[in-house]
Amino acid sequence: MKSKKHQKLYEHYVDVMGKEPIFSLQLKKEVLSDVAEQMKPITTYVFEPTDELPFWKLCTIGASDYLMPERDIGFGRKSNRRNEYMMLIAPEVEVSEDSTEWLFLNSLLWSTAEYAFNEKDNITVSDTLDMGLDGKYCGVVLLLPEVFKTPKIVKCYVSEHKYISIFQVMPITRELLTKKLRKKANGIYWLMEQFYTHDDDYKLISSKPFATL
Repeated sequence: MKSKKHQKLYEHYVDVMGKEPIFSLQLKKEVLSDVAEQMKPITTYVFEPTDELPFWKLCTIGASDYLMPERDIGFGRKSNRRNEYMMLIAPEVEVSEDSTEWLFLNSLLWSTAEYAFNEKDNITVSDTLDMGLDGKYCGVVLLLPEVFKTPKIVKCYVSEHKYISIFQVMPITRELLTKKLRKKANGIYWLMEQFYTHDDDYKLISSKPFATL
């Protein structure tokens, strides 16, 4: 760990996951951005499926080193200015240091983690990022990881009043993104409900929030 903040994030992940990651993967900073100001390296920590959480968890540390600009999200509220990200992957996907197919999903995670820095923007839950990709997925949507039984996963406190937000990065197809845009103002709610479905009282009734290849 290179800082106390990174250490707090690591301990936060381990506490929620219930065990240590099985390996990590770092994106070298010279690969991350071609602009003059380089972002610090981002590391993915890989947590394997368990009985309690039977899916892969890819969690970043490093994205929150960038302090995003302020963003008004309505009703006098502002979004947080430091984020980290996680991707939840279906257990049948082979994730290991020797396999390579899963790295495409990790590249979507890293692209999300570098987005705010490269665009000098603030991104938060419910945002969709169209990365213009061909293939199965064209981009991602940011979600709250409701599959966890505790809401504490979404905030890692680095001091008494300051925290880092942790959002789930969900890959989306061009078909889903097109349907979301056609629905206009209701589109984002419709899109998020494809992964976490709620009843009229907004209680979670079903979920399918896992990325696949």
